[in-house]
Amino acid sequence: MLEFDLIKHESEQLLFHFQGALQLKGVCTVFGDSGAGKTSLIRAFAGLDNSFSGKLNFKQCQWQSQSSFIKTEKRRIGMVFQEPRLFPHLNALGNLQLACKKAPKSLYTIDELAELLDFSSLLDKKSHQLSGGQKQRIAIARAILTDPQLLIMDEPLSSLDQHSRKLLLPFIKTVSKRIPIIYITHSMPEVFYLSRQMILIDQGRVEAIGEPQTLFLNPKLSLAKHAHSGLLLNVDSVSWDKEYSLLHGLVDNQEIILAIDTQPGETRLQIKVESKDVIIAAQRLSGSSLQNCLQVSIEQIESLSAGSVLLTLSTGKQKLLAKITLKSLKELNLQLRQTVFAYIKAVSILGESL
Repeated sequence: MLEFDLIKHESEQLLFHFQGALQLKGVCTVFGDSGAGKTSLIRAFAGLDNSFSGKLNFKQCQWQSQSSFIKTEKRRIGMVFQEPRLFPHLNALGNLQLACKKAPKSLYTIDELAELLDFSSLLDKKSHQLSGGQKQRIAIARAILTDPQLLIMDEPLSSLDQHSRKLLLPFIKTVSKRIPIIYITHSMPEVFYLSRQMILIDQGRVEAIGEPQTLFLNPKLSLAKHAHSGLLLNVDSVSWDKEYSLLHGLVDNQEIILAIDTQPGETRLQIKVESKDVIIAAQRLSGSSLQNCLQVSIEQIESLSAGSVLLTLSTGKQKLLAKITLKSLKELNLQLRQTVFAYIKAVSILGESL
């Protein structure tokens, strides 16, 4: 458990007030607009900013109170920033060995991390000889080698190449089963792929803490302006159609078809459906190339702007969002609890599009 109530003033003006509690399991993403206070929050957690007053407790340890302040190096936190910050006078191996000296044990050895993160051939390279993605892979390995009890990552993948992202995201998810991770991101795919819970920051405050899907469905949160980015659906009983390279699956016992080049190893997948890719029809369409149609019930109608609305749709046990025009809403005479047909133009399989 991480419990916090942290306040920061500047010239008698309240700048930040971060209050909440986290169950430290898996990845907790930190999300919010630029300037909302995300980096300030994690700097306070890490002890890098001692200008906050209040309390901060990690598990059974009091990191900060009105009378005490545990320094960063005593908190056993592994930090990964947007910039790798490798020591330029050392090669990759030297950077990693320096981390090993700080901790007698680690989840992985240098060789294991080099194999997992594909930098075995780079150990003798200085930082100026490495690409941004290569540096960041080594920086993440270095943080893990310090044997932290908490990993904090500040947009670590924001400027990386596709190869590095494909390697690092599944690895971060795996590591989070052993070491809890607090992870700042602006990427919706990263939020949905990684998160067990999310801290929503708005104007220097913790607006909400919870499971991302639940927070995205709450129209009262600042997150509502991002809601058109879509939600996740669980797809069960997945089977492979080799002839057409298609996956057939079920969403609450309704069939859905997914285009993918190779057969996945799982029989259960998660897909992300953007609200802009959902077409609403009052009755089934005929003579259309749209193959995915789910019968749904309208649970909520929320105004997004002067000319558009966001529909929250229920497939039974799951939720789907659809962004349509106000004109369409009125012409179709859509009402709450009405049964309609949701045609899906495109989906992304979680993990495939990162």
